[in-house]
Amino acid sequence: MELGFFIVLAAVFMAAFVQRLAGFGYGLIAAPVAMTYFSPIEVAFLMAFWGTANSAPTAFFTRHSIPWQAFWPVAPWLMIGLIAGLGALFMAPAVAFKLLAVVICVQAFISVFWPHLATRGVGWTADGRVAGTLAGVLQATVNIPGPPLVVHYNTLRLPHEAFVGVFAIIFLSVSVVRVIFGGLAFVLGQELTFLTQAIPDRPLYTLGIGTLITVAGVMCGQLIVGRVSTAFFKRLTAVMIGVSALALLTDILGLLPEVGGS
Repeated sequence: MELGFFIVLAAVFMAAFVQRLAGFGYGLIAAPVAMTYFSPIEVAFLMAFWGTANSAPTAFFTRHSIPWQAFWPVAPWLMIGLIAGLGALFMAPAVAFKLLAVVICVQAFISVFWPHLATRGVGWTADGRVAGTLAGVLQATVNIPGPPLVVHYNTLRLPHEAFVGVFAIIFLSVSVVRVIFGGLAFVLGQELTFLTQAIPDRPLYTLGIGTLITVAGVMCGQLIVGRVSTAFFKRLTAVMIGVSALALLTDILGLLPEVGGS
C-alpha cells in the first residue's frame, strides 16, 4: 500500500470517528486529504460510496431523533444542486475545486472557535432552499456540503442528537443518489470516454477498503458517544479540519512530497 493512500485511509477513519461524536467533519477532513492523492473527480466517485458507509450507521443510531419535518423541505433542493454540481465537476479545472475545499475548511474552522465571525455575510444561506441547493452543489464538487446546512439548521435550534440525525439522513440520501451516478459511470465508462476520468485505479479495492475503514471509524465513535464531551470533540474536529486544509493547500502550491496517486 502506497504511503499516500495509507494517509488518506487514516484521514477517512478519523473523519468517520469524529463525525459520529461531533456531528460534522467527515467531508471536511477526508475530502481535502483525499484530493492530495486522487483527482477531485475521483474523490467525488469514492466519497459517494464512502459517504454512504459513514452516514448509514449514524442514521440508524440516531433514527429516533431525526427531525423529518426539518429534512423534507430541503431534500428536493439538495437534488437540484447535486445535478448542477455534477455538471460543473466535468467542466471546471481541478485546482478550482481544491481551492474551494480549502476556503470551506477555513470557514468551518472559524465557525467552531469564532462562530460570530463565521456567520458574517452568509446569513442569506439560512433559507432552506438556498442552503439545500448550495449543499448539493458542494457535495457533488468538493464533498463538503455542511456549511450552508449548518447556518440553516442552527436557526432551528435543534437538540444535538437531532442535529446529528438530520445531517446523517441528508448525507445518506445524497450519497445514495451519488452511488447510483457512480455506478452508472463505472458501467458506462467503456462507452463514454469522458466518464473514465472519474474512476480511480483498482476501483473495487479502493472502494472496499475505504468503506471498511469508514465503518470502523463510525463504530469506534459509537462506543464512546454520550460518554465524552461533545464540545471537546467539536474543537478536535476543527483542528483536524485545519490540518486537512493545510495539507491540501500545500499540495496546491506544489510543496507536498510526491507520494503517488493522481
